[in-house]
Amino acid sequence: MAVTSAQWADLLDPIVRKWWEQGFARRAPMVPSLFNVQTSSRAYEEVSGVGAIGIDAWENYAASGQISEADFNQGYKQTFTHKEYVLDLGIERKLIDDDQHNIVRTSVMRMGDSAALRRETHGASVFNNAFTDSAPYAGADAVGLCSTAHPYGPDKTGSTQSNEFTLSLTKPNVATIREAMQAFTDDNGNIVAVIPDTLLVPPALEDEALVIARSINDPTSDTNAINPQMGRFQVVPWHYLTDSNAWFMIDSTLMKMGGLEWYDRVPVGIGLKGGQDTTVKAYWRSYMRYSYGWSDWRWVAGSNPS
Repeated sequence: MAVTSAQWADLLDPIVRKWWEQGFARRAPMVPSLFNVQTSSRAYEEVSGVGAIGIDAWENYAASGQISEADFNQGYKQTFTHKEYVLDLGIERKLIDDDQHNIVRTSVMRMGDSAALRRETHGASVFNNAFTDSAPYAGADAVGLCSTAHPYGPDKTGSTQSNEFTLSLTKPNVATIREAMQAFTDDNGNIVAVIPDTLLVPPALEDEALVIARSINDPTSDTNAINPQMGRFQVVPWHYLTDSNAWFMIDSTLMKMGGLEWYDRVPVGIGLKGGQDTTVKAYWRSYMRYSYGWSDWRWVAGSNPS
């Protein structure tokens, strides 16, 4: 294709968009699979935690004939402020005139791939920094996503809960953490219906996780014992997890119900910049604006044995 018109950049624009989209789609994204992805029309979003209803309130009608009104404690409020991510790509007119479309195509596709990589590494950073209690990784309860000291609520004092472990990925340790997750309680001390169904692991632990999750028999037994963990978990490897020893057990339903948040204020895309002199060079701008993080922790347990 030879583009010699004075409007060469306009003619090239739909092709650039197509190449960019091909690059962006090169890797299967994990963010939509893990995060509760939503749109936003504001500069920021606030997620206000809602405490549990006291279950004893259900007894009042039988005891006194008075119907109690559902009453909730105020939970922690997490603010998600959207940030802008912008990158320009310049394409020289002579590359088009000289039919160097492979060079242009490669450059554009790599830019799209880079945009996808930026989003994926941001998403993975929630887990890579899950054991960090300092800003900006601490949540509204002032501790990390995985912590030994999660408070029950902003108006509660005293006891805390833990979803942080230092156990390696083995079948017995999977059972231990699964049991611990099923004992998580709400701010009133009532057991939450946590059903762990996912093992999120780095590539180094994928094989071990598959053995634990899919073996019919106990892989550590020489007596043909059954493996009770078989079928309980899907194994999700993510090659942007940076710690080869850390792994996570997840209730995927609770995770999507407001535990792990992603807001797209402006969807990612690319377009030809307006108001420019395209005589010898034109610029395409890729832009996205989003925020991400976690608002509640009861959907996950993390183990970092290193």
